[in-house]
Amino acid sequence: MTSNTRTDFVEEQQAWACVDQARDSDVRSFHASSARDIFTGQTGQALIALGKIFLNVPPFNDHIDGSTGQLLISLGKKLKNK
Repeated sequence: MTSNTRTDFVEEQQAWACVDQARDSDVRSFHASSARDIFTGQTGQALIALGKIFLNVPPFNDHIDGSTGQLLISLGKKLKNK
């Protein structure tokens, strides 16, 4: 009887170890996608700000075409909405 109890205990521990591994991989994938979303949103916000600078600040809008600023703003909005 002692060996049966010990065998059941070991099998139960292995089952819990498999559950823990699956949960850890889910958490890692969630954090990776969450970090990617944050980075994408921040990049979009930076592109919008840069595009507005190119359009509205005199030293920049004298030397940089207006369509470049508009392009950066549109790309930034697309990234920010993802």
